[in-house]
Amino acid sequence: MARNRTGMRADITYLSRRRKPATVPNPVRAEPVQADVPQGGTATARTAQPSAGVPLDLSRRQPSAAQPSGPSLGLTLDGGPSAGRTAAPAASAAPAATARPTGPSTGLTLGGRTASTPAPSPASGSPAGAAARSAAAGHKKSVATKLFPAPALGSIRELGAENPVVRLNARQSAIGSLLVVGARSVAWEDQHFTSGAQQSDGQKAGAPVSTPGNRPLVGIADGAGIVSLRHGALLRRALFIAGDRSQTLGVFDGAAAGVAARNAAGQRSVLYVTRIAEIFEIRAEFVPADAPDEAIWAMFGFAMTLTLDQRVRLR
Repeated sequence: MARNRTGMRADITYLSRRRKPATVPNPVRAEPVQADVPQGGTATARTAQPSAGVPLDLSRRQPSAAQPSGPSLGLTLDGGPSAGRTAAPAASAAPAATARPTGPSTGLTLGGRTASTPAPSPASGSPAGAAARSAAAGHKKSVATKLFPAPALGSIRELGAENPVVRLNARQSAIGSLLVVGARSVAWEDQHFTSGAQQSDGQKAGAPVSTPGNRPLVGIADGAGIVSLRHGALLRRALFIAGDRSQTLGVFDGAAAGVAARNAAGQRSVLYVTRIAEIFEIRAEFVPADAPDEAIWAMFGFAMTLTLDQRVRLR
Protein backbone atom coordinates (compact mmCIF):
# COMPACT_ATOMS: atom_id res chain seq x y z
CA MET A 1 0.00 0.00 0.00
CA ALA A 2 1.37 3.36 -0.96
CA ARG A 3 2.22 5.66 1.88
CA ASN A 4 0.85 9.14 2.00
CA ARG A 5 3.85 11.43 2.18
CA THR A 6 1.99 14.69 1.78
CA GLY A 7 0.44 14.81 5.21
CA MET A 8 2.02 15.73 8.50
CA ARG A 9 3.91 13.05 10.43
CA ALA A 10 2.28 12.61 13.78
CA ASP A 11 5.09 10.46 15.14
CA ILE A 12 7.70 13.21 14.67
CA THR A 13 6.93 16.03 17.05
CA TYR A 14 9.97 18.25 16.45
CA LEU A 15 9.07 18.83 12.80
CA SER A 16 6.50 21.45 12.10
CA ARG A 17 5.67 23.82 9.34
CA ARG A 18 6.18 27.45 10.06
CA ARG A 19 3.33 29.57 8.94
CA LYS A 20 4.30 33.17 8.26
CA PRO A 21 1.45 35.55 8.79
CA ALA A 22 0.56 37.60 5.76
CA THR A 23 1.25 41.31 6.08
CA VAL A 24 -1.61 43.54 5.05
CA PRO A 25 -0.50 47.04 4.04
CA ASN A 26 -2.31 49.94 5.59
CA PRO A 27 -4.69 51.51 3.09
CA VAL A 28 -3.93 55.01 1.97
CA ARG A 29 -6.87 57.24 2.34
CA ALA A 30 -6.87 60.31 0.17
CA GLU A 31 -8.77 63.36 1.14
CA PRO A 32 -11.43 64.49 -1.31
CA VAL A 33 -10.55 67.23 -3.70
CA GLN A 34 -12.04 70.47 -2.56
CA ALA A 35 -12.42 73.55 -4.66
CA ASP A 36 -11.29 76.79 -3.16
CA VAL A 37 -13.49 79.61 -4.30
CA PRO A 38 -11.82 82.93 -3.66
CA GLN A 39 -13.67 86.19 -3.63
CA GLY A 40 -12.79 86.73 -7.31
CA GLY A 41 -15.08 83.87 -8.27
CA THR A 42 -12.56 81.47 -9.94
CA ALA A 43 -12.29 78.02 -8.40
CA THR A 44 -8.83 76.48 -7.98
CA ALA A 45 -8.44 72.74 -7.41
CA ARG A 46 -6.50 71.47 -4.42
CA THR A 47 -4.84 68.11 -4.84
CA ALA A 48 -5.45 65.35 -2.36
CA GLN A 49 -2.87 65.02 0.40
CA PRO A 50 -1.94 61.59 1.75
CA SER A 51 -2.76 60.68 5.28
CA ALA A 52 -0.48 62.14 7.88
CA GLY A 53 0.15 58.78 9.46
CA VAL A 54 1.53 57.11 6.31
CA PRO A 55 5.12 58.06 5.29
CA LEU A 56 4.37 58.22 1.57
CA ASP A 57 6.65 60.42 -0.53
CA LEU A 58 5.41 61.07 -4.04
CA SER A 59 7.72 63.98 -4.74
CA ARG A 60 10.43 63.68 -7.41
CA ARG A 61 14.01 63.50 -6.27
CA GLN A 62 16.02 66.55 -7.10
CA PRO A 63 19.61 66.21 -8.42
CA SER A 64 22.16 66.29 -5.70
CA ALA A 65 24.88 68.85 -5.40
CA ALA A 66 28.00 68.80 -7.54
CA GLN A 67 30.19 65.83 -6.82
CA PRO A 68 33.86 66.29 -6.02
CA SER A 69 36.13 66.08 -9.03
CA GLY A 70 38.78 63.81 -7.55
CA PRO A 71 40.68 61.25 -9.66
CA SER A 72 38.83 58.06 -10.53
CA LEU A 73 40.27 54.87 -9.06
CA GLY A 74 37.78 52.36 -10.40
CA LEU A 75 36.20 51.08 -13.59
CA THR A 76 34.46 53.50 -15.91
CA LEU A 77 32.04 52.02 -18.43
CA ASP A 78 30.52 55.18 -19.85
CA GLY A 79 31.83 57.17 -22.76
CA GLY A 80 32.78 60.28 -20.79
CA PRO A 81 36.10 61.11 -19.19
CA SER A 82 36.98 59.11 -16.10
CA ALA A 83 38.48 62.05 -14.24
CA GLY A 84 35.14 62.97 -12.60
CA ARG A 85 31.95 64.65 -13.76
CA THR A 86 29.96 67.52 -12.38
CA ALA A 87 26.19 67.36 -12.02
CA ALA A 88 24.15 69.35 -14.50
CA PRO A 89 22.52 72.42 -12.96
CA ALA A 90 18.75 72.40 -12.57
CA ALA A 91 18.27 75.82 -14.04
CA SER A 92 17.12 75.83 -17.66
CA ALA A 93 19.41 78.73 -18.51
CA ALA A 94 22.56 76.66 -17.90
CA PRO A 95 24.90 76.18 -20.89
CA ALA A 96 24.59 72.99 -22.90
CA ALA A 97 28.22 71.92 -22.41
CA THR A 98 29.76 72.20 -18.97
CA ALA A 99 33.47 72.32 -18.30
CA ARG A 100 34.89 68.98 -17.27
CA PRO A 101 37.91 68.58 -15.03
CA THR A 102 41.06 67.23 -16.55
CA GLY A 103 42.48 65.30 -13.62
CA PRO A 104 44.53 62.15 -14.19
CA SER A 105 42.68 58.85 -14.43
CA THR A 106 44.13 55.80 -12.69
CA GLY A 107 41.34 53.39 -13.56
CA LEU A 108 40.21 51.46 -16.62
CA THR A 109 38.07 53.20 -19.19
CA LEU A 110 36.14 51.03 -21.66
CA GLY A 111 34.32 53.75 -23.55
CA GLY A 112 35.64 56.88 -25.26
CA ARG A 113 38.86 58.75 -24.58
CA THR A 114 39.83 59.97 -21.17
CA ALA A 115 40.45 63.62 -20.51
CA SER A 116 44.19 63.04 -20.18
CA THR A 117 44.44 61.16 -23.47
CA PRO A 118 45.81 63.42 -26.21
CA ALA A 119 44.06 63.73 -29.51
CA PRO A 120 45.18 61.18 -32.09
CA SER A 121 47.87 62.38 -34.41
CA PRO A 122 47.44 62.13 -38.20
CA ALA A 123 48.24 58.54 -39.07
CA SER A 124 48.60 56.71 -42.29
CA GLY A 125 44.83 56.25 -42.44
CA SER A 126 44.22 60.01 -42.18
CA PRO A 127 43.73 62.21 -45.24
CA ALA A 128 47.32 63.46 -44.89
CA GLY A 129 48.68 59.91 -44.97
CA ALA A 130 46.47 59.00 -47.92
CA ALA A 131 47.66 62.10 -49.76
CA ALA A 132 51.30 61.15 -49.11
CA ARG A 133 50.73 57.63 -50.40
CA SER A 134 48.91 58.86 -53.47
CA ALA A 135 51.70 61.35 -54.14
CA ALA A 136 54.33 58.58 -53.94
CA ALA A 137 52.27 56.32 -56.19
CA GLY A 138 51.77 59.18 -58.62
CA HIS A 139 55.53 59.82 -58.68
CA LYS A 140 56.25 56.16 -59.49
CA LYS A 141 53.55 56.14 -62.12
CA SER A 142 54.90 59.33 -63.68
CA VAL A 143 58.41 57.85 -63.81
CA ALA A 144 57.07 54.69 -65.47
CA THR A 145 55.12 56.70 -68.05
CA LYS A 146 58.14 58.83 -68.91
CA LEU A 147 60.22 55.79 -69.93
CA PHE A 148 60.57 55.15 -73.62
CA PRO A 149 58.90 51.97 -74.89
CA ALA A 150 61.04 48.86 -74.48
CA PRO A 151 60.32 45.15 -75.01
CA ALA A 152 59.61 43.08 -71.93
CA LEU A 153 61.96 40.37 -70.79
CA GLY A 154 60.94 37.20 -72.56
CA SER A 155 59.37 38.91 -75.57
CA ILE A 156 62.62 38.74 -77.55
CA ARG A 157 65.16 35.94 -77.56
CA GLU A 158 68.44 37.72 -78.32
CA LEU A 159 69.79 41.14 -77.47
CA GLY A 160 71.87 42.87 -80.10
CA ALA A 161 72.28 46.02 -82.14
CA GLU A 162 68.64 45.96 -83.28
CA ASN A 163 67.11 45.13 -79.86
CA PRO A 164 69.62 46.19 -77.20
CA VAL A 165 67.20 46.78 -74.29
CA VAL A 166 64.75 44.66 -72.31
CA ARG A 167 62.81 45.77 -69.25
CA LEU A 168 61.50 43.79 -66.27
CA ASN A 169 58.06 44.51 -64.89
CA ALA A 170 57.44 45.41 -61.24
CA ARG A 171 56.70 41.78 -60.29
CA GLN A 172 59.85 40.42 -61.93
CA SER A 173 61.92 43.19 -60.38
CA ALA A 174 60.92 42.30 -56.80
CA ILE A 175 60.85 38.49 -56.60
CA GLY A 176 63.70 35.99 -56.60
CA SER A 177 67.02 36.64 -58.28
CA LEU A 178 68.36 37.71 -61.63
CA LEU A 179 70.72 35.02 -62.97
CA VAL A 180 73.32 35.76 -65.64
CA VAL A 181 75.13 32.67 -66.93
CA GLY A 182 78.36 33.08 -68.90
CA ALA A 183 79.74 36.22 -67.19
CA ARG A 184 83.43 36.34 -66.32
CA SER A 185 83.03 39.23 -63.85
CA VAL A 186 80.43 41.50 -62.33
CA ALA A 187 80.66 45.01 -60.87
CA TRP A 188 78.06 46.71 -58.71
CA GLU A 189 77.17 50.05 -57.13
CA ASP A 190 74.56 50.51 -54.39
CA GLN A 191 72.42 53.51 -53.50
CA HIS A 192 75.23 54.90 -51.31
CA PHE A 193 77.68 54.69 -54.26
CA THR A 194 79.62 51.85 -52.68
CA SER A 195 81.25 49.94 -55.54
CA GLY A 196 82.81 46.52 -55.76
CA ALA A 197 83.47 43.71 -58.20
CA GLN A 198 84.00 39.96 -58.32
CA GLN A 199 85.45 37.71 -60.99
CA SER A 200 84.48 34.15 -61.78
CA ASP A 201 87.77 32.83 -60.37
CA GLY A 202 86.95 34.31 -56.93
CA GLN A 203 89.03 37.47 -56.99
CA LYS A 204 87.31 40.53 -55.55
CA ALA A 205 87.84 44.27 -55.67
CA GLY A 206 86.24 47.20 -53.94
CA ALA A 207 83.73 46.82 -51.09
CA PRO A 208 81.01 44.20 -50.80
CA VAL A 209 77.35 45.13 -50.32
CA SER A 210 75.28 42.87 -48.07
CA THR A 211 71.52 42.49 -47.73
CA PRO A 212 69.69 42.61 -44.36
CA GLY A 213 69.99 38.81 -44.35
CA ASN A 214 73.82 39.17 -44.42
CA ARG A 215 74.08 37.84 -47.97
CA PRO A 216 75.79 39.45 -50.96
CA LEU A 217 73.54 41.76 -52.94
CA VAL A 218 75.45 40.97 -56.15
CA GLY A 219 78.02 38.28 -56.76
CA ILE A 220 79.06 35.18 -58.70
CA ALA A 221 78.29 31.67 -57.48
CA ASP A 222 78.68 28.38 -59.40
CA GLY A 223 79.74 30.22 -62.55
CA ALA A 224 76.61 32.45 -62.67
CA GLY A 225 76.15 36.08 -61.75
CA ILE A 226 73.38 36.70 -59.22
CA VAL A 227 71.45 39.85 -58.29
CA SER A 228 69.11 39.57 -55.29
CA LEU A 229 65.95 41.20 -56.67
CA ARG A 230 64.19 40.87 -53.33
CA HIS A 231 66.53 43.56 -52.02
CA GLY A 232 66.78 45.33 -55.36
CA ALA A 233 66.02 48.69 -53.77
CA LEU A 234 69.59 48.67 -52.40
CA LEU A 235 71.13 48.38 -55.87
CA ARG A 236 71.77 51.30 -58.19
CA ARG A 237 73.42 49.52 -61.12
CA ALA A 238 75.48 46.47 -62.09
CA LEU A 239 77.69 45.42 -65.00
CA PHE A 240 78.23 41.86 -66.30
CA ILE A 241 81.17 41.23 -68.64
CA ALA A 242 80.91 38.24 -70.96
CA GLY A 243 83.58 35.57 -71.07
CA ASP A 244 84.25 33.16 -73.94
CA ARG A 245 80.61 32.13 -74.34
CA SER A 246 77.28 33.90 -74.69
CA GLN A 247 75.47 35.27 -71.69
CA THR A 248 71.96 34.13 -70.74
CA LEU A 249 69.84 36.04 -68.24
CA GLY A 250 66.58 34.99 -66.63
CA VAL A 251 64.21 35.52 -63.70
CA PHE A 252 61.97 33.34 -61.54
CA ASP A 253 58.98 33.10 -63.90
CA GLY A 254 61.01 31.63 -66.76
CA ALA A 255 61.40 34.81 -68.82
CA ALA A 256 64.88 34.82 -70.35
CA ALA A 257 67.03 36.35 -73.07
CA GLY A 258 70.57 35.95 -74.36
CA VAL A 259 73.39 37.94 -75.88
CA ALA A 260 76.31 36.65 -77.93
CA ALA A 261 79.80 36.86 -76.47
CA ARG A 262 81.06 38.84 -79.51
CA ASN A 263 79.26 40.87 -82.13
CA ALA A 264 79.96 40.91 -85.85
CA ALA A 265 82.78 43.42 -85.35
CA GLY A 266 84.51 41.17 -82.81
CA GLN A 267 83.71 43.33 -79.76
CA ARG A 268 82.95 41.80 -76.37
CA SER A 269 79.39 42.08 -75.00
CA VAL A 270 78.47 43.40 -71.58
CA LEU A 271 75.11 43.63 -69.81
CA TYR A 272 74.42 46.93 -68.07
CA VAL A 273 71.69 46.60 -65.39
CA THR A 274 70.12 49.77 -63.98
CA ARG A 275 67.27 50.34 -61.56
CA ILE A 276 64.69 52.98 -62.57
CA ALA A 277 62.10 53.71 -59.89
CA GLU A 278 60.95 50.18 -59.01
CA ILE A 279 61.86 48.28 -62.18
CA PHE A 280 65.11 47.02 -63.72
CA GLU A 281 66.31 47.70 -67.22
CA ILE A 282 68.99 45.62 -68.96
CA ARG A 283 70.96 46.94 -71.89
CA ALA A 284 73.48 45.11 -74.09
CA GLU A 285 76.65 47.08 -74.88
CA PHE A 286 79.86 46.17 -76.70
CA VAL A 287 83.44 47.03 -75.70
CA PRO A 288 86.89 46.21 -77.13
CA ALA A 289 87.55 42.49 -76.84
CA ASP A 290 91.07 42.87 -75.44
CA ALA A 291 90.14 45.43 -72.75
CA PRO A 292 90.73 44.23 -69.16
CA ASP A 293 88.01 44.34 -66.56
CA GLU A 294 89.45 47.42 -64.83
CA ALA A 295 89.34 49.38 -68.08
CA ILE A 296 85.75 48.29 -68.80
CA TRP A 297 84.68 49.33 -65.29
CA ALA A 298 86.23 52.74 -65.86
CA MET A 299 84.36 53.09 -69.17
CA PHE A 300 81.04 52.84 -67.29
CA GLY A 301 82.14 55.01 -64.38
CA PHE A 302 82.73 52.32 -61.74
CA ALA A 303 85.33 53.40 -59.19
CA MET A 304 86.09 50.67 -56.67
CA THR A 305 85.52 51.67 -53.06
CA LEU A 306 88.50 51.35 -50.73
CA THR A 307 87.87 48.71 -48.09
CA LEU A 308 88.93 49.09 -44.46
CA ASP A 309 90.59 46.40 -42.42
CA GLN A 310 87.97 45.00 -40.01
CA ARG A 311 90.65 44.38 -37.36
CA VAL A 312 91.15 48.11 -37.07
CA ARG A 313 87.42 48.90 -36.95
CA LEU A 314 86.62 46.26 -34.34
CA ARG A 315 89.49 47.10 -31.99
